[in-house]
Amino acid sequence: MVNRRDFLRHSLISATGLSLFGWNSWAEARTEIRRADVSKKVVIIGAGLAGLSAAYELSQAGHDVTVLEARTRPGGRVYTMRGQFADGLYAEAGATNVFDVHNWTIKYAGLFGVALDPVTAPAGASIFHVKGKRIVIKPNTPVDWPVQLRADEQGLTRGQLWNKYVAPVLKELGDPEAADWPSSSLKKYDNSSFTQFLRDRGASPGATSILRLGFVDLLGEGADALSALDVLREALPRSLEKRLYVIRGGSDTLPNAMAAKLDTRIRYGCAVVGIEQDNHGAHVIYSQSGANETITCQYVICAIPFSVLRDVKFSPPVSREKQKAIDQLGNTSVVRVFLQTRHRFWLEQGLSGAASTDLPIMTAYDKTFYLPGTRGLLEAYVAGESARKLAAMRSHERVSFTVNQIEMVHPAIRTYLEGGSSVCWDNEQWSRGAYAWFRPGEMSSLLPHIASPEGRIHFAGDHTSPAPGWMNGALQSGNRVAREVANRQN
Repeated sequence: MVNRRDFLRHSLISATGLSLFGWNSWAEARTEIRRADVSKKVVIIGAGLAGLSAAYELSQAGHDVTVLEARTRPGGRVYTMRGQFADGLYAEAGATNVFDVHNWTIKYAGLFGVALDPVTAPAGASIFHVKGKRIVIKPNTPVDWPVQLRADEQGLTRGQLWNKYVAPVLKELGDPEAADWPSSSLKKYDNSSFTQFLRDRGASPGATSILRLGFVDLLGEGADALSALDVLREALPRSLEKRLYVIRGGSDTLPNAMAAKLDTRIRYGCAVVGIEQDNHGAHVIYSQSGANETITCQYVICAIPFSVLRDVKFSPPVSREKQKAIDQLGNTSVVRVFLQTRHRFWLEQGLSGAASTDLPIMTAYDKTFYLPGTRGLLEAYVAGESARKLAAMRSHERVSFTVNQIEMVHPAIRTYLEGGSSVCWDNEQWSRGAYAWFRPGEMSSLLPHIASPEGRIHFAGDHTSPAPGWMNGALQSGNRVAREVANRQN
């Protein structure tokens, strides 16, 4: 269920020596933004969680806020699929999980009266499908991997291999929220792919092929293309997570509640096409119902993915470094396919439903274990090149292909299958991909410029935070950028 992060929560050693790092900004969350003496007029582009949290904080502090959202709904990549499934089942096509270290998500859920339900991932064995072999992973049982391993690697689970080669390095990372992160000592990890990092750590090719499954290859273009530091930053908080929550009634409950509070401050169906600024203010040009309109303000907050921001014309142009970040920062291609089943048959087989594979579907998860009823949803969570191939298919072809693949992992799927539905994030016009990722060298070169303001224009979104792909990162960035604008003196 916990898709690309699932095994980390169970396998990272607690002996990394980490305290509750990095949440320096959490102290800010407990301090309200000072009430404005003079109201500032602010236009926020995007009604995802980053834009909504920035709008809420600024409006609470007495500023005049307008949110322009191209979609006809709030939430961005927080998207709960409703109505496609029976018995009131719903599926999270985007953000799902809240952990006990996600202070910002917990803060805003509390502010808006949104309940968080503690859940426990389903018990039972998980499945690996590697080199054509289906492997059932049982607790405390050595694994016979169908790959060549050294003597000291044989029999180890994926989590044990992770603890052997990766977890000891996490204590070196420091605070990813620090302004000067990453330090020069970490650049060796940024300059290396994750595959090369494992090789340098002594992992055999066979161990590397296991460690990339079900987590690393779901980031960007996978282990061979990813900055090792990107993977390590993603992994670091997992050693602190003790409890998993989901948002009661679906993840979209949170952005819906925030949007309801902002009410008419949000204008839907407004696609921004240009931003002009000078010493006196800014003008935001947007298209609505086929006609261009202009709104004048003092400050602009861009809370949309860089993949979409590339189509917005800046006048004057932003700095060369900012434009490079906008142009280069990658968004992971993600397709999520949900198969409705008459019965959650995997539980009767002693399985959790989770699978990590080297097949094109990559991973599978039980998406209904915290929902009532007996019908099930099995999800295939696919990223990178495999996702793009799936996205190029027609909807029914995509479901059929997924069923054929899932059958190799869960052979009984056709006996219980009732139908399926999918979301392809590359095909979503106002997202054009999912969470951000970094190639070797890009964390050092791009990070200093991703969140930095350009004159009167500020930037938010989970991609500008230390936690891309998480609701927590989006909300944190919205709070951060609201403080930036509120503290402006000119």
